[in-house]
Amino acid sequence: MSMDQRVAELREERRRKYFVRGVAFAIASGICYGMYTGTLTLAETQGVWGEWFAGTEWGAGNPALSAFVITFVLAALAAGLNDIFSGIWSLAVCAKNRQLGDFWKTVKTRPGRIMILCAVIGGPLATIAYIIGLNSATAAGNPGVIVPIAALNCAIGAILGRVFFKQELNAHKIVGIIICLCTGALIGGTSFAALGPEALLGCAFAFIAAFGWGFEGCVAGFGTILIDYRIGIAIRQVTAGVLELLVMFPLLAIIGGEAACIPDLAAAALTSPALLIFVLSGFFAMPAYSFWYKGNSMCGAALGMACNGMYAFWGPFFIWLIMGVLNIGGMAADYPPLAPIQWIGALIMVVGIFCIAVDPASLFRKKNQEA
Repeated sequence: MSMDQRVAELREERRRKYFVRGVAFAIASGICYGMYTGTLTLAETQGVWGEWFAGTEWGAGNPALSAFVITFVLAALAAGLNDIFSGIWSLAVCAKNRQLGDFWKTVKTRPGRIMILCAVIGGPLATIAYIIGLNSATAAGNPGVIVPIAALNCAIGAILGRVFFKQELNAHKIVGIIICLCTGALIGGTSFAALGPEALLGCAFAFIAAFGWGFEGCVAGFGTILIDYRIGIAIRQVTAGVLELLVMFPLLAIIGGEAACIPDLAAAALTSPALLIFVLSGFFAMPAYSFWYKGNSMCGAALGMACNGMYAFWGPFFIWLIMGVLNIGGMAADYPPLAPIQWIGALIMVVGIFCIAVDPASLFRKKNQEA
């Protein structure tokens, strides 16, 4: 074997290992997203949060909260706590890697401003809608049903990319979109039939979250390719957390005519033991996004998106594991986040997401050529 052949083999082996590591990062991001969803759902059942959502008196004889506050204001508060802790974890990682100086410099650049725009779309819009969906489905008895609906962001992102950025929409993407939309309708329809209108409300807000995250994915394409993934996630999460806590939380309370309750709600949330669980959910939210950015840069955005989209399965799984099997949230051991047909639908949706991201025919052709 010549030296050139040996060098070519070593280069190809290195490329393959790099690609495999990228896929591992992308898969890990989906798993972390499932753990973030599970711990966030748990946090909102503990301490004063459980009293709020139960619609009973709380604290020192405070009256029960209105339906508007429970549905919208608490969602903004929960989103803000989760994302601000995620931002703090992200800044700690930047500090560990001596990147805080780069963080402040990047904020002032055009890619940094694009990341801030992504945070505006993905935070106050998508994340709050996602938590409203979780809370509504939890009230119906099954928070896991909305997670696969939110995972439609991959299909919606492909459609929005075509509409706004004239990106190509090949046959395999169209097939994947149809699969995702059909399974989403299956999961949502089954939920409505079994759980009632609360589940339908949850699925509707999960779809809004999917739209926001899909649009965020389109916009983020430019910004993230020019920014280190650790810095990118720090910008996104800090911005989202500040906007949710300092803007959306009080704004929604004012809209609902409950401005007087803002200090009491904030104080109760910050002194509740459940705050430690929000710290944990923020910890998992950090790699959920940062590993996605890292995986996309190593194995390609398309395949990275497909691997990350497996949270359609991981989200319900970890809700069931944490709140059911481990019984941490007071649920029964046989607590089912999804009916059997919905589990099947979630797995089929993962296939649809994979079809959007990667052309299966090209993979088979490449495999046959290598053989």
